[in-house]
Amino acid sequence: MRLCCLAAPLLALLACAQPAEHSTARAYAADKADHPAATMPRSVTLTQRLDCLRSSGGALLIAHRGGPTQDHPENAIETFEKTLKAGVRGIEVDIAETRDGHLILMHDDDLERTTTGSGPVAALTLADIQVLRLQTPALTTDFKPPTLEATLAFAVRNNIIVELDKKRSASFSPIIAAVRAAGAENNVFIITYTDDQAVEVHAQAPELVITATIRTLEHADRLIARGVRPSGLVAWTGTNSPDPELWRGLALRGIEAAFGTLGPPDRSLDGRFWADGDGSEYNALIDSGLPILVTDSPERTARQLGAFMDKAGACGL
Repeated sequence: MRLCCLAAPLLALLACAQPAEHSTARAYAADKADHPAATMPRSVTLTQRLDCLRSSGGALLIAHRGGPTQDHPENAIETFEKTLKAGVRGIEVDIAETRDGHLILMHDDDLERTTTGSGPVAALTLADIQVLRLQTPALTTDFKPPTLEATLAFAVRNNIIVELDKKRSASFSPIIAAVRAAGAENNVFIITYTDDQAVEVHAQAPELVITATIRTLEHADRLIARGVRPSGLVAWTGTNSPDPELWRGLALRGIEAAFGTLGPPDRSLDGRFWADGDGSEYNALIDSGLPILVTDSPERTARQLGAFMDKAGACGL
């Protein structure tokens, strides 16, 4: 994509950057310096990049739980590194709070499924957690549960997007404080689950981008009426039924739509789309107006969506 085709707000800042000559996201990863997002000026805000993404027809791909595999566990820095090398510049992570008030990455309330420990996360201190090792369904790794602080530092260092999913043991205020302390305001989405949460987080941190579940345009309008800025809002539109009409209506309001193909392989769209090894359905989603896709199959989906991700790269995403 030629830079002259980018959205006007970014044109001056990006004029000196050259678009990658590679045709796939994996080729991007072969030399990260070729990816415009790797050297994007800090003065280009996340909301400006999202505006550019929406107008360019590109796609931001987000790896659910960081992109785990049989030998790389969910919510691990080492897994994020692998995902980034595959050309995927967005990760979703889960945040829990320890007994002594530290924020770590952990999806479950209890430790048994993903670590060598046991019991509730909230019953242990950070020191207790850091002697544990992360597990996949197949093996125990040498990787430790990371802190949110380390994760945000990784995001800032690599200029990627990290979507923050607060679990029951955590609260929004310390998460927001951690984002600000890390200087990661232009690298995060904060997931909210109710309208009241969306309004609360937006009021507390209007500089941050939040996601909120939105299934109708009327619902989006109600959130806007309650003070949520469209430019700071990503609309989560579910995992079951793609809705291009909704996505187009949100775009007209200045809101990016996100949709997930994630879930158990026997029931998810990821499972269905890759059942025949084709994956062309992902291209159809982006062609129909979807700018943000969350997947459990980030590496092969990145190969499928390389041309769309090239456009996102030119927008700094």
